[in-house]
Amino acid sequence: MQTVSFLFFNIILPIFIPIGAGYLLQRKFPLNVATLTKIQFYIFIPALLFTTIYKTELNSALLQDLILANLVLFALLWVVCLGCARILKLDASKRSAFINSVCFYNSGNYCIPLVQLMYHTAFAFSVQIVVMLIQQLLTNTIGVMNANSSNRSWKAAVLDNFRMPMTYAVLLALLCRWLSIDVPKPLWTSMDLMAQGLVPTALVTLGAQLASTRLYVRNFRVLVSNGMRLLAGPLLAALVCWIWGIHGVVAQVMVICAAAPSAVNTVLLAIEYKSDPEFASQTVFLSTLLSALTMPVVIALVQFL
Repeated sequence: MQTVSFLFFNIILPIFIPIGAGYLLQRKFPLNVATLTKIQFYIFIPALLFTTIYKTELNSALLQDLILANLVLFALLWVVCLGCARILKLDASKRSAFINSVCFYNSGNYCIPLVQLMYHTAFAFSVQIVVMLIQQLLTNTIGVMNANSSNRSWKAAVLDNFRMPMTYAVLLALLCRWLSIDVPKPLWTSMDLMAQGLVPTALVTLGAQLASTRLYVRNFRVLVSNGMRLLAGPLLAALVCWIWGIHGVVAQVMVICAAAPSAVNTVLLAIEYKSDPEFASQTVFLSTLLSALTMPVVIALVQFL
């Protein structure tokens, strides 16, 4: 219990304070959340991806295991969600929102500061970045198609990833590593400075996004979704790591990311494709609040992996 309380006050609370600040700021002085999101999307995240991948310590074999393990985890979550959706007798629209709320988690503006506060090594952060990239890719392909299954093609979904600056940041970083290109110091300093701006901006933006959401749990499936996201997610991730033989920091970061609340992007997809946006917003809001209770327990337990 002492360990859990220590983790809450030293890891979780420092994350929720800026989230709360963004929430209160949005209530008092309405912010342009779209602009804040674009700053992260086009400046901070590409800079962070480039600098992290450029200096990553992950070898190719470990990277392959991490990617495959996360894809297996995603498939398991999807299958479990389909079973729950059938038990709950959800129609197509509600089923897609339910599946997205469980399978896609906030591996970006929630997990980035979390991993930074827990681990102070480029290795752990590189693992988290890989998980975030996989989630980003899956969200912009399978997530989009699931939210709008009747009008979306695989080709269009895949091509959308090549319209994102993050894709080119990753490719450029890999190219520089492969060719052993030294990044000029002024450019590196600039990129590193922009990368450091992501965490506070992301947390304040998350708070502002939550301020625009009504917390009104009106049906049982919101609680089921939260339970699967915050409890079943890390349990399945731990199982996959055990089967795959992944352990140590890699397993810890993977399980912690899998215990994150539902991704804010699931709300955007639900709004865009009219896939039960009220349910999506409630799952994101409530899962973010409940994660303050569940995440310290998960962090305490992953030390045994």
